[in-house]
Amino acid sequence: MPDSPRIRLATNVLLALYAVVALLPIAWMIASSFKTDRELLDGPLFALGDAGFANYVKAFAARPFVLYLFNSIFAALVSVAITLVVGVCAAYAFAKLRNAWTEILWYAILASIMIPLEAIVIPLFLEVHSFGWQDTYAGIVIPTALNAAGIFILRQAIHAIPEELFDASRMDGASEPTIIWRVVVPIIRSNLMVVAVLTFSFSWNSYLWPLIVTTSDELRTLPLGMAAFQMTLNTRYSEIMAVSVFGTVPMALLFAFFQRYFIQSSISSAVKG
Repeated sequence: MPDSPRIRLATNVLLALYAVVALLPIAWMIASSFKTDRELLDGPLFALGDAGFANYVKAFAARPFVLYLFNSIFAALVSVAITLVVGVCAAYAFAKLRNAWTEILWYAILASIMIPLEAIVIPLFLEVHSFGWQDTYAGIVIPTALNAAGIFILRQAIHAIPEELFDASRMDGASEPTIIWRVVVPIIRSNLMVVAVLTFSFSWNSYLWPLIVTTSDELRTLPLGMAAFQMTLNTRYSEIMAVSVFGTVPMALLFAFFQRYFIQSSISSAVKG
């Protein structure tokens, strides 16, 4: 179907409507964080209230949300580092160093994508407990750091690189680690950024596993701290909205900053495909 001005206009209108619908709850949440409870229930939906930053002050006085934020950021960054370093090496082996064993392992990794965390949480907890990692940063991060979806994305990107480039590098005397870090990584940089953002998002939003493996308040991540704050008696809804804004802003900024890498990755995948 030829691309016409009418089709482009209709597409832009639909995208704009979708953006408005998606942003309305976020706008309401931000506006509600500056209201009193009475204004939240009875006042205009998107008007700022008279509470100002009082809800934020009260929420931060009730719970150590800065500590929760540090725990979430630390766990997410370590997960990203493990996924990128180990994942790119595994993806390279599955894409370019193929043999019977790598094929078996590759299909096993693909099959693991279909297994939810809830199905393996008990044996995973027993393993963590045997290592002495319960209620530690290692217990929070390491068992769920490397995900199969990230390896799959990187493997597909590396598989699309022409084999002649690797042969030329080996003829120049480059070792396999050198090829990975000097040849592969610069080429798949946008894919690495996409995997980093997705891994960070997965770790940031993780609730079940940190809830199971931690017992002390000092090691709670932000989702756990927000849930504990919400279940506190006599907690006001306006303060819950303030905490929700605090937990949403970091991920919103992350996606806004790295969105161009998603676009680059999509374009390169379409061209290579």
